[in-house]
Amino acid sequence: MGSLISEKVNIKLNEILTQCFFGNRVCDRAMSYLDVALVMPKTASILHDKLAHLFPKLGDVVSDFQGSRNGLSDYGETPADISTYVSAQDFFVKILEFVEDLESLCYDSRDIAQEERDYASLTFIDDFIEDISIVTKQCLLLVDKGEAYAGDWMKFDHDIYDFIILPDFENGEWVD
Repeated sequence: MGSLISEKVNIKLNEILTQCFFGNRVCDRAMSYLDVALVMPKTASILHDKLAHLFPKLGDVVSDFQGSRNGLSDYGETPADISTYVSAQDFFVKILEFVEDLESLCYDSRDIAQEERDYASLTFIDDFIEDISIVTKQCLLLVDKGEAYAGDWMKFDHDIYDFIILPDFENGEWVD
């Protein structure tokens, strides 16, 4: 039997999947940079677990859905990331922009699912957008806190646990 996901929708789901794995690469590089170059080990440690490890889990949610509808998952190439950051704020702005772009890709995918009358995929994408919006909220908070700390990155690193609102994500679900 063929896929129950329209071809156009599955192409978009594969783009989302690829972006999730690219998000992991971007965050892993940033965590290394935060830890070593910017001397923010607490921030790097907590965000490594909460953000960098989150993106492949989100990707797995997409590929699991594809498999459940007999759709193939294509893992596109992800570019290298050798980014450097003057401050943690540079990364916070970058990851916020990345997540906003991922949201936009999801909305485009949703529109295509609706046009294709692929209602199962439409429902899945709506749920996935809700998951991504939780990540966006965390990234917004990091940007806002970075601005509020006005460049006092050692104090920020000390206080990082106080402004992590992102719950754990296990088995495709948010866990408090």
